[in-house]
Amino acid sequence: MATALAYITRRPAAFQLLPGFALTAGIFAAAMLQLFAYSAYTFRGGQLTEEVSFLAWQKFFTDPFYWGVVAKTLQLALGVTAVALLVGYPTAYALTKLRSPKLLVAAYVVIFSPLLVSLVVRVYGWLLLLSDNGVINQALRAVGLISEPIRLIYNEAGVVIALVHILLPFMIFPILSVLLQFDHALREAANDLGANRIQTFLRVVLPMSLPGVVAGCQIVFTLAISAFVTPELLGGGKVQVLSRAIWFNVVDVNWPLAAVEAIVLLALALSALALFDLAARSLRAMRPTGAPRPRRDSPGGWIDGALRIVLFAVLAFILSPLVFVVINSFNGSAFNSFPPEGFSLQWYRFVLGYGPFRDGMVNSLVIATASMLVAVTAGMLAALALVRGKVRARGILSAFFLSPLVVPRVAIGIAV
Repeated sequence: MATALAYITRRPAAFQLLPGFALTAGIFAAAMLQLFAYSAYTFRGGQLTEEVSFLAWQKFFTDPFYWGVVAKTLQLALGVTAVALLVGYPTAYALTKLRSPKLLVAAYVVIFSPLLVSLVVRVYGWLLLLSDNGVINQALRAVGLISEPIRLIYNEAGVVIALVHILLPFMIFPILSVLLQFDHALREAANDLGANRIQTFLRVVLPMSLPGVVAGCQIVFTLAISAFVTPELLGGGKVQVLSRAIWFNVVDVNWPLAAVEAIVLLALALSALALFDLAARSLRAMRPTGAPRPRRDSPGGWIDGALRIVLFAVLAFILSPLVFVVINSFNGSAFNSFPPEGFSLQWYRFVLGYGPFRDGMVNSLVIATASMLVAVTAGMLAALALVRGKVRARGILSAFFLSPLVVPRVAIGIAV
């Protein structure tokens, strides 16, 4: 095994890129070409024909509704990315300050745990928390802060909260990986030159961690711009985004317009990836400059305390939807209610005794295992080539490999 790995890692970058490139080009790129073909079909009178026309393109670019959808999609993705960065950076920084290995492992498990749970389950957890009769509104009523429920779902606020929860790990881990590689000798040198903790962070740590920030923003924005399940379930039809428009045009068999929307979504995401890559290359050239001002003692104690509070608040935020889903699974009532109306195992007995569920579970495990093996092999080789190899157009290739994350799965399914 070790010999095989050594052999592979010594191969040229082109060899390492080949599996990932073949998969992406053979499946995704071919599907995108099919989408371009569909965009030239004609949808008239509720019927789809192969008559060549550009009516779908004309409708998309001349209808103000679709320009509004594009604007809302970009606004939502940028908002989610900004909030995830504001929450994710201090969380990643706080993780580097943990000295207890047990606490560090526990924090990693909590941050990673939502990725092991279905997206629908996580969104359902937020429905339990944010609904008019949900946990948050009931708690606010109980302490007398409100008399009427605050509308936290079926609007953009609920969608942003849930998307930040879903995508936060993708912001935390890239920043954390850069912070963990930070050379502490630089911090000591800054201290020797008279910088306090705040000055050291602003002039040394923050500039050196910006590549991780860019990587996190790149991933979060890419996933947020193509989100479908969360805006659909928590938006209540009021948050119009491109992925939702694609879905409804697919249901209406208006494949040409759905194909145009998918192509526009892909173009927006790839443009954003290119801009992020340009920013990353610019930031790599940044170096801390200038001597720090004379030291002024900073209140390091309260900073450490504030970081711990932020960390544990974020961990609670990440865990809370999953915890309430588990609690509600023992609810004696068929309706969502908190606190639960009695304790019951009836739903576990029903699910475990339901044949289609068992078949679906087996199929899920088989498909997940096969997909994991193929993706890990191809992805690891591509990552080695992009990071260690002498590869031209690294940014373009990175965007190419990330591009399948952008287009909603339903659009790829149509093309395939």
